[in-house]
Amino acid sequence: MSVVALCSTHGAPGTTTSALALCWAWPVARPGRRVLLVDADPAGSGLLTGYLSSGVPDAVGLSALAAGRLPVTAEQMVSCSVALDGVGTRMVLAGIADPVQARPLASMWSSLLGAAQDLSDSGIDVVVDVGRVGHRHEPRAWLADADLVGVVIRGDLASVAPAAAAIRGLAAERSGRLPAVAVVVDAAGYSSGQIGEALGVAHVLSLVRDPWTARVLASGGASGWRFERSPLLRAARSVVERIDVLAPERAAVT
Repeated sequence: MSVVALCSTHGAPGTTTSALALCWAWPVARPGRRVLLVDADPAGSGLLTGYLSSGVPDAVGLSALAAGRLPVTAEQMVSCSVALDGVGTRMVLAGIADPVQARPLASMWSSLLGAAQDLSDSGIDVVVDVGRVGHRHEPRAWLADADLVGVVIRGDLASVAPAAAAIRGLAAERSGRLPAVAVVVDAAGYSSGQIGEALGVAHVLSLVRDPWTARVLASGGASGWRFERSPLLRAARSVVERIDVLAPERAAVT
C-alpha cells in the first residue's frame, strides 16, 4: 500500500498513539519497507507535545513545506521529515503546534497526497494522523483518496455511535475505493463481528489498551525488549499485516 489515514470521531481514543505504534511496527511487519508518519491533525499536533517535545528544527515539518512552492514532491516530504529511529527506517513529518496554522495548509493537502503516493516507488509507505473528523480545516484529501482509512474507536457506545455516522459519510466520499475500516483500541469484551455489525464495516482491526507502551511512545523513549514485545506492538504488527492484505502495495509506474 502507499497511504493509510487514521482518524477519530469522538473523544480521544488514541489516534496518535495508534499511528505511532503502527509506524514502529511497520518495518518489522513489512521487511524492506520504510514508513513516514504525517502529523496532519489540524487541531494541533499530539506529537509536538509528546514524542517530539524536545523540539524539531525550523526547516522541517508541514509548515516548512507550506512555505515553499507547490506542488510538493516526494523528495521534499522526506527532506522535511525527521527520523524516529537511528537509521531513518521510521520518519515523521511534524505537524502544527497551534490550530490557527491549519488554514494555510488547506491548499497543500492534495499536492501532499500525490507526493505521498509517489513515495511508494521509493519503498516508503505513509501513515497519516488526521485527528478528529469535522474540523473546519481538516485535510479531506487524505480521507477521500488514501488507499485505506481507519476510524479509531474504543469499544463502547459513546464511540461506536458517532463512528458509524462518520463511516457512512466516508462511504459516499470514497466511492470506488476501499471503504473505511475500524481500528479498535479497546474492544471492551465485544467481538470484532459485533463491532463490525454496529459500525457497518467489513473489516475490524484490533489494537489493545496498553498504558505502559502508550506512555513510552508519548515520551519518545521507544526502545528495549519490553517495548518491542509489548502487547501494543505485537497487536500493531498484526494490524500492519492485515493492512498489507487489504491495501496491497501499488505497482511501480514505468
